[in-house]
Amino acid sequence: MTSKVLGIDLRDAGRDGVYRIVPDDPPTLVADAARAGLRLLRVDLAGCRDKADLLRRLARAFELPAHFGGNWDALADSLRDLAWLPAPGYVLLLDRANDLRDGSRETYATLRRLLDATTREWHARGVPFFVFMEFPDGETLDAAIDA
Repeated sequence: MTSKVLGIDLRDAGRDGVYRIVPDDPPTLVADAARAGLRLLRVDLAGCRDKADLLRRLARAFELPAHFGGNWDALADSLRDLAWLPAPGYVLLLDRANDLRDGSRETYATLRRLLDATTREWHARGVPFFVFMEFPDGETLDAAIDA
């Protein structure tokens, strides 16, 4: 299933990664993920301004186990596992990620790094793991971290 938004095959783990979207893209991505048979995890980051709120929202979306530690290491471990959410692949859609970026650049940069590493780990296993989020046009991972 090729995404109408970015022209990529969502079933292809070789194309997974963190991708930039614009506000009009999410409805198409939701439909594309469903057609590709991937589990869609959608997190609304409207008004999210700090790490604690971000981790709560991600824990809820990913149905993280009760023993989730509520820190970056625990989130990274959980996202590399997902045994409780079996699927042939995953699409994480972060709505309004710019709210987090505006509220806490450090938290935003850490999240981008963590998600980039997560997509690489799933890629190594041949399992599609795509992340779609808003970020400024032309922003690279290095720019997000250096900001």
